[in-house]
Formats: sequence, C-alpha cells, structure tokens
Amino acid sequence: MKKYALCLSAVLLAGCSTAKLTPPPSDFIGTVPSNYEQDLIALNDVPASPFRGGNMTFQYDPTNALLTVVVQLQNARWSWNFDPRSLKKDLFPQACENYEAPLSEGMGLRYWYAGSGGFTTEVLTHQSCQTYIKLNK
Repeated sequence: MKKYALCLSAVLLAGCSTAKLTPPPSDFIGTVPSNYEQDLIALNDVPASPFRGGNMTFQYDPTNALLTVVVQLQNARWSWNFDPRSLKKDLFPQACENYEAPLSEGMGLRYWYAGSGGFTTEVLTHQSCQTYIKLNK
C-alpha cells in the first residue's frame, strides 16, 4: 500500500510541475501573417528553460497574436523582489530587438512574472518598441 501511495503521489507531483499556467487576460488584439503564425504556435511546445531562479516558457495565443513569456519561480515560498519599472529600461529594448520581425507584423509581446509578488508587463508592440529604442540611444 505504501508503494502504491508513493507512486501515486510522484505521478501527481510530476503532473503539477509540468502544468501550463493560464496567462492573465489582455485587451490586445493583433494579427500576424501565416508564415509567422506557425512559428509562433510552435513556441507553445518548447520545454521550460531555467531563467534567473525560475523557469521560462512561451504561450502564444493565435486568436489575438499575443506572445506571453511566462517566468515562474521554482519555489512557491519565493517572491519576485525587483522593481517592475526596471524592465522597461533593461529588458524591453532587448525584447524589441529579439522579436523585431513578428512585432513589426502585428504581434504583441508581454512578460508575465508568475508567483508571489508577480505582475504582467504592458504589451509591447512595434510602435512602443520604437519609443523604447529611441529612449535607450
């Protein structure tokens, strides 16, 4: 009986650690050409990768052309401890550069820091990226 309970708990815990989170709703509505659409949908199947004390995954929603980069803490007792405004200065210009082509075609991009103290950034668009790039020159 103990072996059965141990196996069952291992299966349940493994399932919980790999479950995808549902991103917060967004008012953003965009469209991208079909050649980008398939590549962006493929990001949904990319395995989680380690990122600054957490795991990073991608969730692309083709209904509104919004790519959400999900950064989730590895431990539920940890919390995010930085100023979200610092992202605009540090992360946004790099994100705009990395996703320049799909952003210029109509995609939206946001970051969701899931967990305690978490938040969702504003949606980056091609137009907002131009502003961030000018500010950081």
